[in-house]
Amino acid sequence: MTSFEWIKVMWGRNYAAHYMACCPHLDSDTMLLILGVPVYLTDERIKDVFVKYGAITSVKSQEKPSAVPKYHIPNSSKFFRDHISDSRFRCTYIEYEVPDSLQKCFKHAKMGLTIDISEHNVPLTGTKKWVSQYKMRYPDEDELRLECESYMKEFDEREILKLQREKELFETPDEDGWVTVTKSSKISTSNDYAAEKKKLYDKKMERKKKEMLHLYSFQAREKRKEAYALLKQKFQEDKEKIAKMKAARKFKPY
Repeated sequence: MTSFEWIKVMWGRNYAAHYMACCPHLDSDTMLLILGVPVYLTDERIKDVFVKYGAITSVKSQEKPSAVPKYHIPNSSKFFRDHISDSRFRCTYIEYEVPDSLQKCFKHAKMGLTIDISEHNVPLTGTKKWVSQYKMRYPDEDELRLECESYMKEFDEREILKLQREKELFETPDEDGWVTVTKSSKISTSNDYAAEKKKLYDKKMERKKKEMLHLYSFQAREKRKEAYALLKQKFQEDKEKIAKMKAARKFKPY
């Protein structure tokens, strides 16, 4: 099991030090894993500090460590920041080009590596930080709109290129005559099937609705017959009642 070494992060003499744990990655001889990276130590700053031990291929950060670093798209947005980069400690993977650079870096960590942050790089704290967060809640509308339009333009261009590549793969057979089935072709096939299925369902519901209308007409007709029969019966009962009343009266003027 690889042991961890500690990296000291200093803000100057007036601030308390922060310690990060580091060790070589178990599955790579060119990767260094750092745990407990604070929010104010950005990936760019980490690269500037560790590049002195050798050329760096990539610096990737994520919320929790994993066997393989997760693919992360750098976020350069001013308004839409990554959650992990703005809220909590994280882990960072530093990928060197050659194993000697990793060994040299870890050797310095064993001897006691210290990262000194100058005064102008000290993060905002206290009321200054709260004021900055409050201002970020109400960004400039014009800048926000321009950033959104720029992002959507790039996104549309990527989607158009993606569809074009999938269409070329779908239409161009390989050497053996086989055609690659892409996601778009599956979607189009499934959409056709769904449309046909919906059409049959609509026909079925329309036929069922007509049957229900006929059923409702039959029920209404039966109810009218029953109401007519009740009225006729009541009329006969009232007629008989009047005849009895006439027969029972004592005064007979004629």
